[in-house]
Amino acid sequence: MLIGSVRKSIMNVWSGMGLRTRLEIFIIIAFLPLVGLVLSLYLQQWNADIEHARQRVLMLAEQGASQQADAIARVRETLQTLALIPEVSRHRSEDCGPPLRRVMSFHLWSTGFAVSSPDGRILCRTGLGGSPVTTVADQEYFQRALATKSFSTSDFRVGRASGKPLLAAALPLLGDDGAVESVLLTGLDLKWLGDLTSEAVEAPGTTVTLFDAQGTILAREPGPSTLVGKRMADHPVTRAIFQTDRGIVERTGFEDHPRIIGFAKLEDTGGRIAVGIPRDFVLDEVNGKIMWGIAILAGVVATIVAGVWFLLDILVLRGLRDLQQSATDLSAGRIDPVARSAAAGFRTREIGSAAQAIHDMGATLHSFAYKDQLTALGNRRYLEAKVRELAALPPGGRMTVAALCIDLDGFKPVNDRHGHHVGDAVLAEVGRRLLHCVRDGDEVIRLGGDEFLVCLALPQADWLTPQEVAARIIASLSAPMRLEGVEIGIGCSIGMALWPVDDTDFDTVLRYADQALYAAKRNGRGQVGLHGRAVAADDGSA
Repeated sequence: MLIGSVRKSIMNVWSGMGLRTRLEIFIIIAFLPLVGLVLSLYLQQWNADIEHARQRVLMLAEQGASQQADAIARVRETLQTLALIPEVSRHRSEDCGPPLRRVMSFHLWSTGFAVSSPDGRILCRTGLGGSPVTTVADQEYFQRALATKSFSTSDFRVGRASGKPLLAAALPLLGDDGAVESVLLTGLDLKWLGDLTSEAVEAPGTTVTLFDAQGTILAREPGPSTLVGKRMADHPVTRAIFQTDRGIVERTGFEDHPRIIGFAKLEDTGGRIAVGIPRDFVLDEVNGKIMWGIAILAGVVATIVAGVWFLLDILVLRGLRDLQQSATDLSAGRIDPVARSAAAGFRTREIGSAAQAIHDMGATLHSFAYKDQLTALGNRRYLEAKVRELAALPPGGRMTVAALCIDLDGFKPVNDRHGHHVGDAVLAEVGRRLLHCVRDGDEVIRLGGDEFLVCLALPQADWLTPQEVAARIIASLSAPMRLEGVEIGIGCSIGMALWPVDDTDFDTVLRYADQALYAAKRNGRGQVGLHGRAVAADDGSA
């Protein structure tokens, strides 16, 4: 019941729409699959851009972890090279600083070099001034180096002397007996983190964050941050980062803004490096592309719809309006069958042809309604339309019209002797001859059978001109006709009356002309009867 009611409502709305609105709706519906396709493509682009941002931050995080691994390898190689310098390896003097300082000038990544005894006392260092650090015996990485007698690194930490984040490294120097004689020490600063940050910053708000193994933020680039030194192990982002060695998380960051974060584990330290990009920046860029695409698509659709609207008005609706006007003119007898449709002036093949066909259909309807199909003359309906036109004229705007009623003499024997096809040919020839006897602007009408009517437009009441035309008609129709291989001879009689001289009602004038015609026929063939008097017009063959 509900479905039927809805269907009925839709049909009522649809039936109330004009042709143009319906076609516009069809056009929009036709574009819906294209709109869906474009939106689908932009959705794919949206997902692709998001995924690109995700993979970008992960790649940068892994690149940072790789840079840290390379840096630690350089530290190991540098300490192994220093062990070959006698002043350093023998450390017989506390002043082994000069060779260390010379080496340091070639290794800008180092925070300084030092040599310690196995008990952790600092024997010499690169710094010329005093240092608050005199022993490293309490450092876990130092004890691990002594225990393993191999290269060892610390977790990232804040240096006790510099106060800056660094990674400490120790390399034990062994004697001939395999015992640790001394330990080479150095620190790796985080300059490489700044280099990574400059590469990562492709969007405002991009950050590179370094965590130690306990979830404390050791460094955050770019710029200073109040988060440095804070333990963030309980934050959802930190917990997600430390659940696996590498990956991507999309969470609200430390600044309470949604971020796409790629992270990777830093080998040898257990820490993490994380590269984050604001999700809003990625979405704004993607949404901007989508909005531009939708705007362009909407513009294209609007342009096409407007163009179709315009062309539809010119090429189709104008033709339909012509048809409507033709129907109106058809009722009043005003259609010009020779004129072309205005819409057909636009040579647009099917649509233009359809518009012209609509006009032609109106002209055809006019022809069937107002033209005699045998003689191509106006018919009785055409006469009725003319009568209405004359009746509508104001008295001051009326001209004189001479109505000549014509009846053929000798036509019935033609039909009886030669058949109706010859009779039809005679009637068609009569129509052609009558047209040659009148002027442009005069009307020739076939009333039916062998009866015709000629209406002459006169500038004033004048009996002479109608009589001259009547004489030409009688002479023309009395001339022999050779049709269908047969010699035919006929004649005619004419009765005439003047409008509005004889009467202001044109129908009454026609009746007067008809009465004058039959009065003339009583006098013989080839006669002309005038309303109120009779004048003979002998064609010479009567």
